[in-house]
Amino acid sequence: MAQKYFGVMTVNITGVELVIVNLKTHKSLEKVSKDINLGDDIYRNRPVQFESVNRLVEALTGFIQILHDYDVENYQLWGSQGLSQAINADFIADQFYLHTGLEINWLSISDEAYYRNQNISLELEKQQENVPEIVYLVGITSGNTSITRFDNGKFVTSTNFSLGPIKIAEDLDSLRRSAPNSIGVLNDYIDSKLKDFDRGGQVTLLPDNNKETQVILLGTSSIKKMVAEYTHDSTEKVVSINVFRDLLDDIVDASDQYLIEQLMIHESATPLVLPELLLTRRILQLTNAKTLRFSDSSVIDGVVNNEEVALGFSKHDFSNQTIKMAVNLANHYNVEPVHREIVTKFARHLFNQLKPLHMLGKREAVLLEVASILHDVGNYISVHSHYVHSEYIIRNSDIIGLSQEEKEIVAAIAKYHSATTPSADLSHFSQISAENRRLISKLAAILRLVDALDDDRQQKIEKISVSIKTHHVIISAYSNANLAYENWVFNSKSQFFQETYGLKPVLKQKGVKS
Repeated sequence: MAQKYFGVMTVNITGVELVIVNLKTHKSLEKVSKDINLGDDIYRNRPVQFESVNRLVEALTGFIQILHDYDVENYQLWGSQGLSQAINADFIADQFYLHTGLEINWLSISDEAYYRNQNISLELEKQQENVPEIVYLVGITSGNTSITRFDNGKFVTSTNFSLGPIKIAEDLDSLRRSAPNSIGVLNDYIDSKLKDFDRGGQVTLLPDNNKETQVILLGTSSIKKMVAEYTHDSTEKVVSINVFRDLLDDIVDASDQYLIEQLMIHESATPLVLPELLLTRRILQLTNAKTLRFSDSSVIDGVVNNEEVALGFSKHDFSNQTIKMAVNLANHYNVEPVHREIVTKFARHLFNQLKPLHMLGKREAVLLEVASILHDVGNYISVHSHYVHSEYIIRNSDIIGLSQEEKEIVAAIAKYHSATTPSADLSHFSQISAENRRLISKLAAILRLVDALDDDRQQKIEKISVSIKTHHVIISAYSNANLAYENWVFNSKSQFFQETYGLKPVLKQKGVKS
């Protein structure tokens, strides 16, 4: 009974929250939150005060008691990207562990976007005929903004900007003292931070002309509340851009008293109202959106979705977003597409056929596929030692759906696909955990072999089949071409596979009937 119950705790710069969910029914059993403001310390580059940390610990201790009352044994603690930037984030994590036994999972900006987007992406997939052609999911947190584009319910791309209401509010306060047209200057400042919007990292975020576009704001409860009070309608799900513009025009020079009394904004939130509205307006302009929606979809929703999938309560698969982002990144760095596709196809096939040996699952298959797509991105910098450059690019890129640890694994697989092997790079490889070393070795060994099958980029081999023998793994290559070069490269790369799996890989050629 307890296995189907799952508890998620999140801690961010505004407080802590607990949700207990029945994974089988996807219904929430308990939801508790406590407001604890940490933003003043974090965004003024000061350590979070001990008193605040102690209040967080007390709240988490109470949450654990609630989890025990429900007999929940499976629970996790997640920390926001904003909180992870605190000067004393390590101390905070240590205090949580010492007093509660909880180990915190820190979220990156990309993680937050990935988890927040999930419920909406499922909704868009189900209602393709009833939603605009282009939909942007916009997540605005205190210090960052993420924008994800869906076309006809299908994921296209996602990117992040280091820009949020608190940072804008600080600059607005300074500008009002020095610039006569502070709003105009602030708009220019927002534009400068969104200057890469037209590229979106790898694929343009800009909408196509003459297509209906909508923006869905995630988690921006203050704007949602303002719109409801302004229109005197809390049931309206879709807001026109004209209504939003009217609201902004009325607020630009409004007093804090007006915001508090007329629009029901909490006093502590009033300094962030105008910055958030200005940022939202510019995003609406860039996306050419005609309508605006609000969603309460949160990081917790995504964490729950992933746990349901992991434990077999759900068959939803969000890995397509990760694969699409990898393809976007490969295209951005001009990776040769035909070689990339054939290596990815062969890697997928070899992974599936070797399951009795590696005993790995679906998640590891995704990591291998991403590494296969990206293994040659380093050629963009230099063909010489390109595998080293591939590692650097992957480690320093946003790939939605991959944790930082998973990204490090993919980067290592890409690094070891060519000349260098882990056994020849012990000074670096030994710093990785034993579990991840084994995983990287197993996946890199596969990638090295399949990359050898198209090393000259001539696509001589149409397909492969795999047979596991007592002492060998026979890989049959179906081709009518001369494979002397492929055999030579294959043999030169096969030693690491044998070291990893204990079986010698052998390449055999089979003809293709015309």
